[in-house]
Amino acid sequence: MTELDYEAIPTLEAFHKSTAPFKCVVGPVGSGKTSAAAWEICYYIPYYLAKKYGITKTRWVVVRNSYRELTDTTERTLLEWFPHGEYKKADKEYFIRGGDEDENLHWEVEILFRSCDSAQDMKKFKSLDLTGYWIDESIEVADEIKRMLKNRIGRFPKRCPVRYGIETTNPPDVEHPTYYQFAWIEPPPGPVSSKEPLEGHIGFWQPPYENAPNLREGYYDDLRKDYRDNPDWIEMYVEGKPGMLVQGKQVYANFNRRIHVAEEPLLYSGLPLYVGWDNSGNSPAAIVVQIPTAQQVQVLAEFHTENLGIVDFTNEVNQAMVRMFPGCQEVVHYGDPAGENKYSKASGGFTSNKDLQYEQCGIVVQPSEQNFRARVESVDQQLARINGILIDPRCTRLINGFLGGYHYPENKSIVGEYLPNVVKNKYSHVHDALQYVMVKLFKPIHRPETEIDIYRNVRNDLEYDPAEVMRST
Repeated sequence: MTELDYEAIPTLEAFHKSTAPFKCVVGPVGSGKTSAAAWEICYYIPYYLAKKYGITKTRWVVVRNSYRELTDTTERTLLEWFPHGEYKKADKEYFIRGGDEDENLHWEVEILFRSCDSAQDMKKFKSLDLTGYWIDESIEVADEIKRMLKNRIGRFPKRCPVRYGIETTNPPDVEHPTYYQFAWIEPPPGPVSSKEPLEGHIGFWQPPYENAPNLREGYYDDLRKDYRDNPDWIEMYVEGKPGMLVQGKQVYANFNRRIHVAEEPLLYSGLPLYVGWDNSGNSPAAIVVQIPTAQQVQVLAEFHTENLGIVDFTNEVNQAMVRMFPGCQEVVHYGDPAGENKYSKASGGFTSNKDLQYEQCGIVVQPSEQNFRARVESVDQQLARINGILIDPRCTRLINGFLGGYHYPENKSIVGEYLPNVVKNKYSHVHDALQYVMVKLFKPIHRPETEIDIYRNVRNDLEYDPAEVMRST
């Protein structure tokens, strides 16, 4: 029988030495992270618990998004490294007995293999008593499931003094919780998050090619050739940079990050500004653009929230625009036509989000186009133009939406078929806002000068000047 010799590369060696309760390894394909996690739960942690606490039995759940991926990759890797256990196929359970003869330490590891296609699968974990969990390709697993698993660890054996949560994954996007929940030993190749990591969460971000000596010669060179027409895939899966996991069909056909995202922050040119508003729901968003030439749009800023009403959000946007665009005199606003829908006020009578923005925030939001196809085409046609759109690199949510966060979901019943309605998620709100402004700016009957005249005429009816609000806020 072949003996397999495991020797950890530097990042994974640091991973094994860490005693943090929650650890995450992020790396490109072929980086050895799955093998490292298998050794962590089958050898390193059992050895540590046996030596320090005399604990000789541990129980783990190994989780992956789909059953097929779980059995074909994660489970297979673990069984290749530790082939001498007892496998109960019907229960998806594996028992391993191991030890360190030199120190007279022995242990037993019980492993439960479970898939979780959706947050509804939480019921699989509600009754488990575990030492710890390992989630492979963890960015594909819902946060609700991770929170449930945290409730179940440290419960086996009874009164277990420690608990463990291990995640391995390809690079997340910069807005994904994995990116900001872990304190990275080496900074990831992306922006520094403004959010504080969770206590006890330590991350290990692997550099590219670190595991190349353990792979066949030319492994990564071949991937670069195979995916030469998909540079975003290469950056994420070969170079290990933060990326966007595409879960369906992208909405826009013509987006290219290298063409449409500026390398440096864009400068405000003192021109009139145009703001698109998704102002009809509970998660308002806004996009600010300027038009430096007749056929180019520059996206200067994005705003979004999950916990503010339309008045507070609009005031925050107004205040931010004063700081970001000093001296601006002309701002034209377009919004969701549904923002005009009336609803009852607590004090009696009726109002709408558009009315609230007018009465309490000093801005006039003109209704945009409701037709979804027209809105999408207004963006996609501009993307197809040479120098048609340039986006400030700080608009991370908008960019990640272009890369696949904003998408049509796949029909799970028919492979290769996609449902007709875009997924409503955090990316859809900023993209709706972009569409509302784009579809108005690039209709021939609505040239920028005409829109500014409309804005000037309407604002004269206000009790106060919204431009003055911007200057004085």
